[in-house]
Amino acid sequence: MLKYFSAYRGLIALLLICLLIDAAYAVAAPLSLKYLVDEAFVPKDGGVFALILSLLIGAGLLSIAASLTGDYALGRLVGQGVAKLRLDLFERVQRQSISFYQRYGTGDLVSRFTTDTASVERTVGATVPLLFAQTLSVALGLVMLFTLDWRLTLVMIAGASLMIVGPKLLQGRAEEGQQRFKTSQERFMNAIDETVKGHKTIRSLHQQARVGDLAARLVGEMLRSGLRLRLVTSWMERLPLVSLMILNGLMIGIGGYLIFRGDLTIGGFMAFFTLFMTVGQSATNLTYLIPGIIEARVSFARIGEIMARESEVPEPAEPRSLAAPIRGIAMESVTFGYGEGGDQLRGVSLAIEGGSYTAFVGASGSGKSTALQLLARLYDPRQGRVAMDGVDLREIGERWLRELALLVGQDTFLFNTTVRDNLLLDRQGLTDADVTDAARRAGLQEAVDRWPEGLDTTVRHEGASFSGGERQRIALARALLRDPDVLLLDEVTAALDTVSEARVNELVLSLRGRKTVVSVTHRLSSVVEADSIYVFDRGEVVESGTHEQLLGLGGAYARLWDKQQGFSLSEDGLHAEVGADRLGRLPFFEDVEPRLLESLAGLFSTRPCAEGEDIVREGEEGHTFYIIVRGKFEVLKEQPVGEARRVATLQDGDYFGEIALMREVPRTATVRALGPGVLLSMRREVFRRLVESSPATMAALERTMAGRLQASATAEDGRLRRAPKRG
Repeated sequence: MLKYFSAYRGLIALLLICLLIDAAYAVAAPLSLKYLVDEAFVPKDGGVFALILSLLIGAGLLSIAASLTGDYALGRLVGQGVAKLRLDLFERVQRQSISFYQRYGTGDLVSRFTTDTASVERTVGATVPLLFAQTLSVALGLVMLFTLDWRLTLVMIAGASLMIVGPKLLQGRAEEGQQRFKTSQERFMNAIDETVKGHKTIRSLHQQARVGDLAARLVGEMLRSGLRLRLVTSWMERLPLVSLMILNGLMIGIGGYLIFRGDLTIGGFMAFFTLFMTVGQSATNLTYLIPGIIEARVSFARIGEIMARESEVPEPAEPRSLAAPIRGIAMESVTFGYGEGGDQLRGVSLAIEGGSYTAFVGASGSGKSTALQLLARLYDPRQGRVAMDGVDLREIGERWLRELALLVGQDTFLFNTTVRDNLLLDRQGLTDADVTDAARRAGLQEAVDRWPEGLDTTVRHEGASFSGGERQRIALARALLRDPDVLLLDEVTAALDTVSEARVNELVLSLRGRKTVVSVTHRLSSVVEADSIYVFDRGEVVESGTHEQLLGLGGAYARLWDKQQGFSLSEDGLHAEVGADRLGRLPFFEDVEPRLLESLAGLFSTRPCAEGEDIVREGEEGHTFYIIVRGKFEVLKEQPVGEARRVATLQDGDYFGEIALMREVPRTATVRALGPGVLLSMRREVFRRLVESSPATMAALERTMAGRLQASATAEDGRLRRAPKRG
């Protein structure tokens, strides 16, 4: 910890001088008893008494002045040193890459800034000064004790070793206990953070009991680890006190023996015993400090763990800058993977012309969003390079890069201030007209007009007080006000209704030619007019070209396009339809005759859904089939231990629950909306009433269903075989 305080050498020197004066007075005061008794009281010498009393009063005043000065020096030293520590820790956290925040939870980091820095502050502000003071007191006291009687002093030193051995034996257990206790605190803080952020989901799924049980378990862990720690700490504090009590009796016995023999005066014994008690108390105080020092040692090690972690996306030693407009962006043989898992991108090469509108498309998990994050330099490639105007992004200073290129992601974070402040942030010199224009272009103005306080409406809970669509439009307006040369959009229309999506698409097209726009989307109707489209599949670019060129290839893009066609959706998103031809392309309906398909298409009902809504839940009875017209959904499977795990993502044109049309079987997974969406649904009784009129169709569906059930059982068996065994 010294490096955080070594810059304040003057304050440290002043503090040490004051501590030395205090310690000297603490030792001299008991020593004065010898001279008061032997030189003043027994001979009844008033002059010597007055001299000794004057010296004691003067030394006492000097000690008081030294204490006050030392308190001032200590306050300045602790305040400045700990402030530097907190700022350095904050700066280090700010410089970290995304993988750092995936490694450490909110509770992990908050505990470093609160409990751990508070522990260091207590140690520096109280424990360390007391450590120096008591050590000086013991050292000076021992010197004086040797001058009074070396025999008693040697006996005292031998007995004092018991005060050190006991705490030393318990030190390892105390450090381990501190680590366990702080870890349990972190887990509880993480649980609180998750509960506060997920309160809507917890309430809508009636998960209060499960969350309460989790909290009770974590509090129980804190209770048990805290109790064990307190017991060890108590033993560390009690053992020296017991040793001191035994030593007291030993000193009285030996001192009395020496007085009876005439080898020690009464005044000398009184001075020795008083000084011994002072030194003994100082030594005991030193052992009392050990638990606090251990806590600070553990805390500083945890802080040091963060301070020693280097960013995986480091700032270049000699940052280069680029000037707008950017003429081109390229990815050259880029391979990248998150952590120890497989590669999300493999040998990706692409070129984006400055001022163009480029789209990345592909199935969920194909790598398109990962590629966009590499363009924003949220990560660095494992192999290959990403370049702007031929300059590797790793050579460009972050400040210039963020001014040139801005990423608008799916998850919009809003600061807990007003909407206006969230739009402006650090931008100076912008007028109300600029803000209003950006809000209008981003489709936010209608929402602003509805809010009672307009742009001065306060954002609460990081934006949870707004809908997903409103948060997304605020992010778009914020991006427009920052006026980047390169705009990177990651599924920005996923949470928007049909009308808002159309406005955003118009906005993107209006920027073409003036800005370089790269958009990741799963909705291909949004990219029809893109200058170039890159199709990702399993981490590779498998096709590229314009919309017409890619359709002509009849490959991956054409299949994605075909999957999303055949649906019609009203502008308000409240009514959707599916064509008979599109229905017939689903594997489950491929053997159904065209006449029945026409009838089936008319039996579907439209179901709008909200973000976070569970469409089906694992284990409940299935009776409805769903087709996704619009939206993004996650498929979750319950795990033997821990929370449900996402096993798949469904998007426009996908379907689920077809087994429910033929069988009364429990749902095998939960399907949850990741944003607002529109579904077409059909219940089993409606379906069976229609198809039972055609025995041939019914038989064909039964065969198809039997095959799908067998395939599902085989897949589940394989999943269970691959799952890790738990004892």
